[in-house]
Amino acid sequence: MYYWFTIVKILIMKDFQSEVNYNQTIKRTLRVGPFDCDGLRVMTAAKYPVYMDFIRCKLIARFKLYRAIVKRKLAPSLGSQKLIYRKPLKVWSKFDVILEFAEMDDKWVYHMHYFKQEKEIKALGVVRTLVWKKSIPTALSNSMEEVGATEKTKAPNWVLKLFEDDKDIIANANKKFWLSA
Repeated sequence: MYYWFTIVKILIMKDFQSEVNYNQTIKRTLRVGPFDCDGLRVMTAAKYPVYMDFIRCKLIARFKLYRAIVKRKLAPSLGSQKLIYRKPLKVWSKFDVILEFAEMDDKWVYHMHYFKQEKEIKALGVVRTLVWKKSIPTALSNSMEEVGATEKTKAPNWVLKLFEDDKDIIANANKKFWLSA
């Protein structure tokens, strides 16, 4: 319920906030609530991806791409995400979620998510996103060019390396489950 309330709020508030560029870094300050925590009173690992979703939705809603996505009936989707947890965020403490554009190619847009508290990175998330139309991944570059994002870059090697085995991992998992069924 909280997730959808927040998404609707982001979509309503987009018309009252300034527009952002696709490669602009955005930040949101939050507080760790008691329902964000596990029994040890630190933010549970399941909450980090939720806050990453919220800030990416905020970026999409405040960027011109939102209209292009709606007009073309596209569905933005997360392709992969990698999270590194360094230190816990404790209940009631404030923290910043910072979304930074890393790179984009014809298919993927790569973003970095920093969870910072008191000038220290507590967790880091790296994601790659794309858009779908009728269950088919669509070249994001067409939509990006429509809204003025024309640079063609390649993601840094370390980012590509994070995601290079994803297809093989899924293929092997599918084989494993088909063989055992």
